Amino acid sequence: MQDEIQLKLFFWIGSATMLFLALGIIFITVAYKAKVDRLNRIKSESLLIASLDSEKRERQRIASDLHDGLSGDISALKNYITILNSKEEDLFKKEILQEVSSVLSHALTNVQNISYNLMPPLLESYGLVSTLKSYFDRVKKLHTIKVKQYYFSEVIEIPSSEAYELYRIIQEFTNNMIKHGKAQEISMAISLNENTVCCEISDDGLPFDFKKNIQSSLGMGLKNISSRIKHIEAKLVQVPEQKGNKFQIILKSVKNVKNSNN
Repeated sequence: MQDEIQLKLFFWIGSATMLFLALGIIFITVAYKAKVDRLNRIKSESLLIASLDSEKRERQRIASDLHDGLSGDISALKNYITILNSKEEDLFKKEILQEVSSVLSHALTNVQNISYNLMPPLLESYGLVSTLKSYFDRVKKLHTIKVKQYYFSEVIEIPSSEAYELYRIIQEFTNNMIKHGKAQEISMAISLNENTVCCEISDDGLPFDFKKNIQSSLGMGLKNISSRIKHIEAKLVQVPEQKGNKFQIILKSVKNVKNSNN
């Protein structure tokens, strides 16, 4: 009888030990996987930040080269053509020189637009609002589209890195709305609620589901938006609309945000 009790005791002790070891192995496995996932996430975030920072520096370099190099060369060449045209007496040659001058003017405008789109010069000097106003002025001229704008202040004091990413996000949305959504009107608004900045952009174009399209999209536009949203730790909300689209970029816990109108 005593031997039977001892056997049962050993059985339960052995079972408990095996169960404890199994739970321990499961716990270690789960903890290890969680650690690996966390390290991969940190690595992914670091690579994302490095990639976006590298892109910004490269944009600045190319924009500067275009503005200071190619743009200056075209302007100088256009001036030479103007001088030659003023001294030329042959009407046929004057017409040709005038055509060349017109082509150079068009090329200069294109170079300036490319340089501006790569890195808007107003962003560092005058801030986000002035840059957006200038950007939408160009959009209206290029695409004959109506743009409504509302800003709670002419000066929104947020870090330049966040202002840059917000500008790029809005630029990507605008390009998508015009190119794919065939929008005829775009509304842009930036509001402030305590220390939370909300950028809202809407249109009257073809509706699309951001989350659904980002999964199937082969282009980089929507993926760039998602990456930049993560980079500045913002939140993207698509507001349901009967017509068109409305998106909100919510930048929470913004430090030192001020309303200059107060």
